Amino acid sequence: MNHLRDILFSPDFAFLRQAFLVSALASLPFGVIGTFVVVRRIGYLAGAVSHCAFGGIGIGIFLQQTLTVAGFAVLASWFHPLFVAILFSIFSALLIGAVQHYAKEREDAIIGAIWAIGMAVGILFLNKTTGYHNISAYLFGEILLTSNTGTQSVAFLGIVVLAVVGLFFKRLEAVCFDEEYVMLRGLPARFYFQLLLVLVAITVVLMIQLVGVILVIALLTLPAATAARFTHRLFSMAVLATILCFLFSWTGLWISTTFDLAAAPTIILIAAAGYTIAVLMPT
Repeated sequence: MNHLRDILFSPDFAFLRQAFLVSALASLPFGVIGTFVVVRRIGYLAGAVSHCAFGGIGIGIFLQQTLTVAGFAVLASWFHPLFVAILFSIFSALLIGAVQHYAKEREDAIIGAIWAIGMAVGILFLNKTTGYHNISAYLFGEILLTSNTGTQSVAFLGIVVLAVVGLFFKRLEAVCFDEEYVMLRGLPARFYFQLLLVLVAITVVLMIQLVGVILVIALLTLPAATAARFTHRLFSMAVLATILCFLFSWTGLWISTTFDLAAAPTIILIAAAGYTIAVLMPT
């Protein structure tokens, strides 16, 4: 009880309250977009997008330092690594969507190559950037170090993602379940699929602050996959996935701080345990 009281009220635990807040804000877009990813079975595409985000992070760090050294500090502030990662991820998502549409025979090989190229670009730009950079924060996440600006970014981009999903929910749902039906109705099915991938890209970059590039796919898919064990209606699944993402994140944070463990892998293991329990439960 004393530990809980300290977390809620002590000034020394302000960073922890920030971590709980950002995980709560992020749970809604994560649960909703994760549901579309699981239903459409595009986890491998989301994985490629997430690793391409690392390329944007490397480019952002390189540009920030280069412009700062050149005396353009104000301009450098526009190239925050996560902002560049969003742009790079959206470009990658559009490219991957085009590959998925046109390259039917070699789709897996090409997407695998894009996956690797994204990581390689990030590493090359980081090698050209002098000084020390805390890359582990992007690879494995550091939710306990989330700033006020980071929290505001999560809230703003989360609102954008949810607004777009709310506007096109029925059509995105149709693309997930029956793309041919959408085409027969005369609607641009490919456009809505690309839109879904762009939303995945934005959500992935949001999630990097929580669990990093390496573990991002697990938190994107596990809550939704767990929810799918209990309901097959898309809206109900999205609501349940959001609640589960919230519970997994908060439980993982609580356990990690109580037992002095790394937050991101603890959250993922809690999510994996939740999914395992759901799978073992009788249907």
